Amino acid sequence: MNLSWATFNNIRMLLMACMPIVIFYLIWLVNTSEGIRSEEGSLLDLVCWPDGNAIPVVIALGSIIAVVIELYGLYQLFKAGLPKTEYDVTNGLYYYVWALIIMIIIFLAIMFYSGLQSAIIRAKIKGGITKAMLRYASHLPSKVAIDRLQTRFRCCGRVDYEEWFYIPWFTTSETEDSNDIADRKFVADNVPYSCCSLNAQWPCIHHGITKQSAIYKYDPLKQLTIWSDGCEEKLISEMMSVSWRFNAVMALIIVAMISQVIAVRYLHTAYRNGLHAGNQISRDAYLLRSETDTKIQETSRRKVRKRKFKQSRTLQWVTATYRRRAWNSSSASEVNSSDELLKPIYE
Repeated sequence: MNLSWATFNNIRMLLMACMPIVIFYLIWLVNTSEGIRSEEGSLLDLVCWPDGNAIPVVIALGSIIAVVIELYGLYQLFKAGLPKTEYDVTNGLYYYVWALIIMIIIFLAIMFYSGLQSAIIRAKIKGGITKAMLRYASHLPSKVAIDRLQTRFRCCGRVDYEEWFYIPWFTTSETEDSNDIADRKFVADNVPYSCCSLNAQWPCIHHGITKQSAIYKYDPLKQLTIWSDGCEEKLISEMMSVSWRFNAVMALIIVAMISQVIAVRYLHTAYRNGLHAGNQISRDAYLLRSETDTKIQETSRRKVRKRKFKQSRTLQWVTATYRRRAWNSSSASEVNSSDELLKPIYE
């Protein structure tokens, strides 16, 4: 591919215009991952530690490194428009291409890890919520986790609110560390206060849920004052939504980086072959060097060497001939001058 200076400069300016957009989305990834880590991630950590922080932290670190690489590439592309004699960025563009390739691999690995971790988290959430519910009365971090989970996602229990009927959550006695609620005996039709619905128009009834109350005109068959949905599906759907958002943005960034690799590679090869602001003659540019290109370049280099060798030999021959003639003429003039000087004596 033969690249002219106008095309070179247009590609360079287009890349410099698009790179701030990529940097913006990378900063969005950092900001969003931090928000997810402090909200859903902290809740998930309380249920199944340390899965809530793993994915957001990895995404944030990868995005920060990518921002630094993009800023470095922006600086190198800016210097590529200046004379090469003052600012040579051949190595800078080469390092930038390889840094982009490494970041593409890292983002692909993060996407794979995110999908794998989501499947693992889905399996852990069931046991984590159940374990925290069983330790609700005796373990303060578990109580905080369940209360925050039920308030944040407007849910009650793991699958439904009736699971609380088989857990002595309102006592301070130690409970068995069992993950099977179905085998437990009925305790009371009570649920924690964090199950209370914000949409109810009358006082929350979270004790004696299945009984009617004439005082509050409460009828459980008509209207419950607590959340009836379980927390497991809501937490899983939220984590899947977050994972899909992250993966979608990272996929767009990967596509943009692949385009940058291709464009910068052409600029790098053209720049290395001598195309710059001080020498705007069209030069060859390529993405991958093929055997044909290598042979052509070797042939051209040999022709140039032969031409230079012939020119140097011709120059040496001309110089030697000129020196010989000059020496002969000077020697002849010296002989004539010596004869003229000696002539009066012999006469």
